Amino acid sequence: MLRTIGPDDTLPQREVAPLEALILDTPFSVCLIDADGTLRLLSRGAQRTFASIPAPIGRPLGDCLRAIWPERLADAAVADVRRTLETGIDQESTTDAAARALDPGGWWMERVTLPDSQYAVICYFHDRIGPAQFVRTVAEREAQFRALTADLERRVHDRTVALHRANARLSAEIARLETLQAAQLQSQKLETVGQLTSGIAHDFNNILGAVLGGFAIIEHRTEDPRIQQIVAMGQRAAERGATLIRQLLAFTRLQDVMPQPVDLATAIAEISDLLSHGVRRNIALMIDCAPDAWPTLVDPTQLQAALLNLATNASDAMPGGGEVRIVVRNAPAHPATAGPPHPRELGGHDAVVILVTDTGPGMDGATLRRVTEPFFTTKARGKGTGLGLTMVQRFIQQSRGALRIDSEVGRGTTFSLYLPRATERDVAAHPPPDDPVEETLAETAFETLLLLNDDPDLSDILAAGLSDRGFEVLVARDAETALRIARARHIDVLVTDVDVPGMSGVDLVAAIHASGIRIPCVFITGGDEAQIPAGETVLRKPFSPAGLHYAVRRVLIAASQRASDEERIERLALRVKSQCARTLLDHWRAIRGGAGMPVFDRFTLEACHEPHRILIATIDLCKSPIEFTFTHVGSTLHDALAEYAGKTGGLDALPLDGADTLAAREAAYRRCALAGKPAYEYARVDLGEGDIETFERLLLPFSVDGTLVDTIVGAVVLQRHPVVQQR
Repeated sequence: MLRTIGPDDTLPQREVAPLEALILDTPFSVCLIDADGTLRLLSRGAQRTFASIPAPIGRPLGDCLRAIWPERLADAAVADVRRTLETGIDQESTTDAAARALDPGGWWMERVTLPDSQYAVICYFHDRIGPAQFVRTVAEREAQFRALTADLERRVHDRTVALHRANARLSAEIARLETLQAAQLQSQKLETVGQLTSGIAHDFNNILGAVLGGFAIIEHRTEDPRIQQIVAMGQRAAERGATLIRQLLAFTRLQDVMPQPVDLATAIAEISDLLSHGVRRNIALMIDCAPDAWPTLVDPTQLQAALLNLATNASDAMPGGGEVRIVVRNAPAHPATAGPPHPRELGGHDAVVILVTDTGPGMDGATLRRVTEPFFTTKARGKGTGLGLTMVQRFIQQSRGALRIDSEVGRGTTFSLYLPRATERDVAAHPPPDDPVEETLAETAFETLLLLNDDPDLSDILAAGLSDRGFEVLVARDAETALRIARARHIDVLVTDVDVPGMSGVDLVAAIHASGIRIPCVFITGGDEAQIPAGETVLRKPFSPAGLHYAVRRVLIAASQRASDEERIERLALRVKSQCARTLLDHWRAIRGGAGMPVFDRFTLEACHEPHRILIATIDLCKSPIEFTFTHVGSTLHDALAEYAGKTGGLDALPLDGADTLAAREAAYRRCALAGKPAYEYARVDLGEGDIETFERLLLPFSVDGTLVDTIVGAVVLQRHPVVQQR
């Protein structure tokens, strides 16, 4: 018997063809009847049965049967078709004597469902004379139909499985694309932060550098403890701003971390005051560093910033008060006792763990999963940036460490910062910094320094600080001016910003070297260092004049530019132009006798070639600012400076206001007094109309006891010369 295909077993559209082929090809009389009773399909055998009826397909079955059968038999067949459609029960023709008398034939009907979900009836007409043969044929066709049905079910199953797999792949791809889109969005946010940071870092570091430099100069020039206290507070505030800029640069990868061996107890002690001020007054701060804690290999600035971030976040989470505990312990790769699993990120190496624990409200699972996402914050608008914990995670990743966060609602939060242990090789590769260069008078020299920075305030502050330490500072506002100065003047060291308009600092150094001039250089930068050649000295903004002075000294020593006093004086003698200055220098060297400073009692004015161009000033180094009093001014200078004498009431009060004059420039006198070394300057000015003017000034230090400078003798030569016409 053929299997009835129900409503839930709808055949796919493309599978109708095999069923139709099965019906059409059968030699028996089989027809397919639609739900409205019309003939839909006739087999090869049925076409012979209905051969006398023109175009039977599409005609009602009753009309066709009445044309070839008695009306009663045709009506019975039509009624069976209707019952089969309505009930789904197979119908077989009646076998009573009356029916057999009407016609020896019979039928078998069963309901099927078409691909369009409509019912239809398959009707098998047979000859009653050979029912056995008919049954066999129907059984064969039924077996074929079952095989076809099984094949269809297998295909549907296979395609359903394939559909599920494709759907799983599609879901995974959608999830991947969503993750990629979220990552791209975060990347765009970080890129925006990076662009903003790089845009403000240069200018902001210049501002901070000028502030720090100004405070350093004030601190150097005053002994008033009240002023020094204010200076210290201002310096701390400026340094916090500098730390913030460094954090942002490191976060946006514009500035790499610089790992070095760090003793955690010392590093935490350095910021203990900041940690105390960073938490609320109603919160207890406990710090517990194991005495046997290993040194760790990290960037100390980034480590301290991370701890400050965590302490501040913990404080913000406990407005009603609580406790923040910072604990430092060793975390060996193979501990002797059972404990938390060692983070796999450490690769089986020893580490040191910093536990930052609070007694706050804790975090739920949803918050915990997102807590390190950039720009995610649970604080109110304007109370947080959402970058603090992201920066902590970035620092840990860059340090090749591991971060673990344990939190539960109502039970507080613990951040575990695993940092790699510094090995003996690490310690050997990062020796402690040398002690700062002694700033005694005997070691302060009179080198000429060329300074290039596009920020005038920072340049002036740095120049003043370096002048206080004995340098002759030439300031250039752009690279082209610096290049002209380097080619025209003897420069002992160049300090240049990397990021300057036009020609960069790196290009400037390359142009100077291309001119055959070798000058040791200190690069200063507040951002990207990638373009600076390897091996060069780099000073990161912001810094103080003292820091710059130290870097310059180290460069001069490393470049073997710090020659002996006698070599420098010989070099100075070659630069002197006028006979007046030469005889004064020779007299000073003869009195000096090759060491120390000459005693002023041995100075003889008549030993100079042109005494009328000589001046003498006494110095009081104990005054702030340093006080200069002119005790002698040669007649030539006296006449040239008569206007100053008339305004001040005498040459003893000759002003030193920092402006270029015939005899005075405060920086030159201050440099000579503080350094205890000669100061020399020469300039040639084209006045136009065929004349040029040369200005030469040589200042020489003298002392009563050979230690401190108390007198300066100078030669000032100002001459006008006609321009020599070239033929």
